[in-house]
Amino acid sequence: MDAEELLWTAPVTPRRGPRPALSRAEIVRAGIQIADSDGLAALSMQRVAGRLGAATMSLYRHVPGKNELISLMLDAAIGEPPALAEDAGWRATLADWARGTRDVFVRHPWTLPLVTGVRVMGPNELAWTESALRVLAASGLRPATLLDVLLLVNGYVRGAANLTGGPRVPGRESLLRFGQLDRYPVFATVFQEASGVDNPASEAARFEFGLARVLDGVELFVQAHGDPADRV
Repeated sequence: MDAEELLWTAPVTPRRGPRPALSRAEIVRAGIQIADSDGLAALSMQRVAGRLGAATMSLYRHVPGKNELISLMLDAAIGEPPALAEDAGWRATLADWARGTRDVFVRHPWTLPLVTGVRVMGPNELAWTESALRVLAASGLRPATLLDVLLLVNGYVRGAANLTGGPRVPGRESLLRFGQLDRYPVFATVFQEASGVDNPASEAARFEFGLARVLDGVELFVQAHGDPADRV
């Protein structure tokens, strides 16, 4: 059974005989817990089995291998999309969708590299896509344009999430210490003015600023190209 079949079919529970000691869902949850605490590089079938108090080979009755397990973990970590207001307008609703997407990456940082690579989309990930397209459809944009707009917004969200907890940037004091202030004068001034660089609240504020600018652009595009008569 490959990753696509695993993602899109429910596990079969034997009608007769003793119930299996493990379930696919338990294995996936254990894998997510390991990835959340120690990163995806720490994941192994042996470690998942140890967490569950099971023999490693028993996992292969439910999951063919580590790659397939990661596919299941990704879709489970993404989860179902949030319920979005139907009467708030496409911009406000799409902003809520973007915040929910970012929250997934904040809770499960290991998912971000996976969603930017080649993969099989599972039902939860596709449900998020469907949810966003439904919101955008209310803008009056033609169907062929909806996916392009979604990719633009989603690309911003992923890029912003990738900056969360990013590299430590040398501040003005460090540049002075190493005699490099004259080389980076504009950066030093900007860095000094940007209060709370390491503050999560500031990261959220910067995310909101960028999201608003992206949606400003989308709104201008909708005003120029949207037509209620063409709504999906």
